[in-house]
Amino acid sequence: MDLDYAIIVLRHHLESNGRLFEISKDIVKNRVNIKNKLTLEERYIDFNEIQDFLEYDEFEYNLLVNGFKEFSFLESGLLNKSPENLSGKKKSTGSSSFIDKVNDLIDDDKDTIYILLIGITGVGKSTFINMVVNYIKYSSLQDALTNATLDQIYTIASKIEIQDENQTHKITLGDVGDIKTGSSVTQHSRQYRIKLPDGKTLCIIDSPGVGDPQGTLQDNKHFENILHEISSLKKLNAICILMRPDETRATVLFRYCLNQLLLHLHSSAKDNIFFCFTHTRGTMYKPGPTRSILEDHLEKMKDQSNIEIGIKDRCFCFDNESFNYLAANLNGDTNFSEDDEFDFSRSWDRSSREFQRLLKEISKVQPHDVANTVCINNARTMISNLAQPMSTCISNINSNIKLMDEQSERLRSGSLNESLLYIPETVIITEKLEKSLLICSKNGCSSNHDNPCNIGVISPKWYSSLYWCDNFDKMGACKKCHNPGFFSCLFFDHKIISTKETPKLNHLSSVTDKPIGQRTRSEIFNEIELLVQAMKERKRQFQEEYDTIKTAIVDFSVFLWHHSLIKFNRYYEEYINIQMKTLESSENSQELIKKLDEHLSEYKAGFEELKHNVQNNKASVKTQKEIFETFDRLFNLPMVGYIIQNQIRLKRSVHYKSEAVEIDLSPN
Repeated sequence: MDLDYAIIVLRHHLESNGRLFEISKDIVKNRVNIKNKLTLEERYIDFNEIQDFLEYDEFEYNLLVNGFKEFSFLESGLLNKSPENLSGKKKSTGSSSFIDKVNDLIDDDKDTIYILLIGITGVGKSTFINMVVNYIKYSSLQDALTNATLDQIYTIASKIEIQDENQTHKITLGDVGDIKTGSSVTQHSRQYRIKLPDGKTLCIIDSPGVGDPQGTLQDNKHFENILHEISSLKKLNAICILMRPDETRATVLFRYCLNQLLLHLHSSAKDNIFFCFTHTRGTMYKPGPTRSILEDHLEKMKDQSNIEIGIKDRCFCFDNESFNYLAANLNGDTNFSEDDEFDFSRSWDRSSREFQRLLKEISKVQPHDVANTVCINNARTMISNLAQPMSTCISNINSNIKLMDEQSERLRSGSLNESLLYIPETVIITEKLEKSLLICSKNGCSSNHDNPCNIGVISPKWYSSLYWCDNFDKMGACKKCHNPGFFSCLFFDHKIISTKETPKLNHLSSVTDKPIGQRTRSEIFNEIELLVQAMKERKRQFQEEYDTIKTAIVDFSVFLWHHSLIKFNRYYEEYINIQMKTLESSENSQELIKKLDEHLSEYKAGFEELKHNVQNNKASVKTQKEIFETFDRLFNLPMVGYIIQNQIRLKRSVHYKSEAVEIDLSPN
């Protein structure tokens, strides 16, 4: 069988099924590479292994009988045998076996259940994982007390406290390092892969807590780490949001945690969200006051985005105290009453049954395709990163068109000044700022690049949570803005600027190489005409790229509006407003400001029109593949693509290393 032919078939199979994989042939290592375009993870099939699956003629026949007739390469003559000539062939199962092999290779986690845990710092995620392992390993609390040692009961190092009749026991399980009291024990996302007795694998992803006392910068690092860990997976069976039953103490943090998670999830993940309440022995294993806060928040979200996340059959109540009791007992020298021991044993049994109920409910829902969330997260990141360079592109296009119009008028004025025989061009020089700037985009505010709102160090990692930046008070108002208007400048009016764009005026050489003073009158007239025509063509190219960018911005915004659990972002509007405010201090900029203002109105109208058409089934939203293709198209725009490339290059984010711990609870 021809390997190039097999690669074409394989590529078509993956693309037609919406699988974002890149196929290539590695001659040096004699294998076919299958690379996930989203996670960049690579798998391989050896050439010899492919040959073992297939024989050339049988493979051709199977392609035809299995519905590959629509391939354009069949019509182009790549196959040198017709269906009639193959009709006598035995119907081999080679091709389907080959495709099955590939599917198994890229879906090798079909027997793995992935559960992401997320919650406020101190809610008990690490203890929850320790409990789960013990629920699976031991049938009851008494079984654990009889057969376990202190070193065997914990999977994650942690500190616990529990009181008996006489004293408070403080027990350290494992090496917790120098983690401060109250801080998140988990500082990096980590997978715990538990091999279950039935042969399946339960993969629990422990994530750093939200609301870390070390500050909001640490909080945002945690969220980046969580999102990176999600991106490394193919599926998520469940997203478990852990909370206490008495979350009235931290309503703001609770809402922030929930919003930040939902903001980065594809809307299809709503069916995979479950709510797990810890420390519920004091509320008789009920969600307590937190349930009403949760219901109110989800109801408001439904009103705003028309996406409903139900609570019925999605609330699960656990208690951690039985694990703490187990650790204290195995550590020795305790004095618990018989009533306490009975309550702890009952708590263990009840929490263990609740976990089995959680697994049962998880099994009822279709796993969330992480490619969707990776795409929406990458799209959101790209769109937020593209907002500034795209607005710069729009300004640069308008500036170049204005310069060429003025130059054309000068050349046509009848002047034979040879020093005017050039095409003016404004290029953008992009530099990374040593210190990021916090700029207010609100009209009327005095904040600008020369007068930023910085108080202390500003981190670009605050893109999604500026409310928590020290520059804003509890009401979200900026402490430094001087806006003469009635309403204060709020956190969502601000953007972090980490790059600087400096325009540079160039003169593109004339169409001939003759020095000034050596052209005839006729040659000057001819050259003027050629320059005017060249500028007309450049204006056409700039206008085409303007239209491409304008369409792309609307497509990006509608894509996020359609697929996100939480709507909507204003990245682009904010940068356009900042562009206009920056131009206010420049001479002869009123026309450019007017153009940008018109463009902003066109963008808003285009977004509302497309959104309306989508809602009324008169238009469709771009697919994931089309969105990424649009990214590539913008990067490669001949006239202004370099602006986008340079700014994105300067905004590359840090990559996090994934970690995994294997726990084998299968029978020996």
